[in-house]
Amino acid sequence: MIANAVEDLPVDCRDHAGNALLNVAVEAVAQDVGLAEASRIFARIADLLARELQPPVGDAISIAAFDS
Repeated sequence: MIANAVEDLPVDCRDHAGNALLNVAVEAVAQDVGLAEASRIFARIADLLARELQPPVGDAISIAAFDS
């Protein structure tokens, strides 16, 4: 959804808009689950991305599926 929203903006606004939308999403997660759980979630996502397990833009990532 973030990628689609950013693509609809003028080219010179996309970098800032993508970052702003990501910040809004992170803030929403932190408010929903608390800072400690949000930290764990984002650390797990960072680990997946570091291992190049990023899903296509249109698909949701199930971070629980990669738990070991």
